[in-house]
Amino acid sequence: MRVLIVSQCFPPDPEVGSLRAAKVCEALAGARHEVHVVTARLPGEVGAIRVAGARITVHTVSAIPHPRKVYLLAKKWFGRNGTSPGPEAAALGAEGRTPAWKRYLLSLLWLPDEHHGFILPALWSCWRIYRRARIDLLYTTAPPFSTHLAGMLFNWMTGLPWAAEFRDPWSDNSKPASFRSRVSDAVERRLERWCLTRADYVVSATDAIHQLLAQKVRPGPHRRFVVARNGIDRLTAPRRSTSAPGCLRIVHAGSLYHGRDPRPFFHALADLRRKGKLEEHEVRVDFVGDDRWFGGVSLEQVVQDLGLTSMVQFRGWLPHDACLELLEQAHVLLLLAQDQPAQVPNKLFEYLGARKPILAFADAHGEVAHMLNRVGGHYLVTPGDPSRAEQALEAALCDARAGTGGHTDEQVLREWTTEQQMRRLLVALQA
Repeated sequence: MRVLIVSQCFPPDPEVGSLRAAKVCEALAGARHEVHVVTARLPGEVGAIRVAGARITVHTVSAIPHPRKVYLLAKKWFGRNGTSPGPEAAALGAEGRTPAWKRYLLSLLWLPDEHHGFILPALWSCWRIYRRARIDLLYTTAPPFSTHLAGMLFNWMTGLPWAAEFRDPWSDNSKPASFRSRVSDAVERRLERWCLTRADYVVSATDAIHQLLAQKVRPGPHRRFVVARNGIDRLTAPRRSTSAPGCLRIVHAGSLYHGRDPRPFFHALADLRRKGKLEEHEVRVDFVGDDRWFGGVSLEQVVQDLGLTSMVQFRGWLPHDACLELLEQAHVLLLLAQDQPAQVPNKLFEYLGARKPILAFADAHGEVAHMLNRVGGHYLVTPGDPSRAEQALEAALCDARAGTGGHTDEQVLREWTTEQQMRRLLVALQA
């Protein structure tokens, strides 16, 4: 086949969504399909064609700037300081602080997101590729969901079979209140339904997302639903459990945003130390990534106030290979996935691949909890039970010290490898 993939980000873009797009491209190219990718041009990038690999051609487009960027540029041009708040900044404020008229205006400017300037350039690039090559399949991956709008319009223009991939929920994944209104919510629900109705394949990255989407549009003879997880890229060989004398290492990798709050973990660590169950020299905690602040609160200050400065270290970003090595050297891996019932952090698959015990703070009935319970051998802390955090941390450390842990289902781990998940996707698309 000749496949046209539309993804707002693609490597070397550091956005996590680019990794999924690259996996799909590599799987298709590995099956000897010809792949054309349409993606947003990176800052400073000049050429319209980006070198990707055999059977993969990447076409870059310049997105129309969002009004917020134009506003910031104008303020910089006229020598005025200040910024216009983005979605994350707005989420930190109180819901009632934004006037109704401003919230209504912002809800329209962020409809369906701040990347709608990508739609028209992507559509034009897709049309030029379509005229030169006999495209057999259109594949769009989101978020941002502006990508699906470009796909829906192109599907309407050409009638090409269309696979719409959802890495996150759309209308069920609420934006900050400052960027929503009744009108924008209604429009987004309608846009989502239109996309689901027109798509020939609906690809979900998790079982929970699949269930949400299947409730809105039923599978039929012309609409297939497929679940293809991000997958474990690197599954280390099983290791024999041994006791761990000396200092135990806990590692957290990744950024802190949405509800990924590390403070319950810090309080559990401080409580164990205060009760004499843990000595200062027994544990070292490494935070790798953009993780010094959460919700406008300095986490370094929180650590200092709890007396954990000698135990907790914030290391900033590390090269990917160095981060993987750190995960494999750890005794316990810390996962923060609160307030994300349907999504799964990509970091979970790297954690599972390292075959180390995971201490996860996640929603009780969410996808992360479901996966960890299914594979076994890990420690889960759910919101609303602060004592459980201390108990789970103590159990994880004791088991790591003794070299004992729960049983991990080997068959499930192998099923969740990238190779198996992409094979499932290819079988569905080639049927």
